[in-house]
Amino acid sequence: ERHVAIKVLHPEYALRQDYIPRFFNEARAVNRIAHPGLVQVSDLGQLPDKTAYIVMEFLGGESLGARLKGRGGPLDLAQALNLGCQLADSLAAAHAKGIVHRDLWG
Repeated sequence: ERHVAIKVLHPEYALRQDYIPRFFNEARAVNRIAHPGLVQVSDLGQLPDKTAYIVMEFLGGESLGARLKGRGGPLDLAQALNLGCQLADSLAAAHAKGIVHRDLWG
């Protein structure tokens, strides 16, 4: 009885055997980190048609893109630094657990 977000692996990637384990490892890793800057995952699995999914907490609010669009331009320096510090703190928590986000590596 709560709102959740469901992330579904694109069917094109589901056909590649190496993607599904990476997709599920992402879900398991975020729960190992347990940081307030990261969503928590409550379930993961595959449907009979092999569609892979992750169920995670739903976060209300607005995306960074929506915020920038609504402002009609970039964030001021204080807001940008605040967001950057939050991002760095989340990444530091991941790195402390030996996890490197694959989109940031090499």
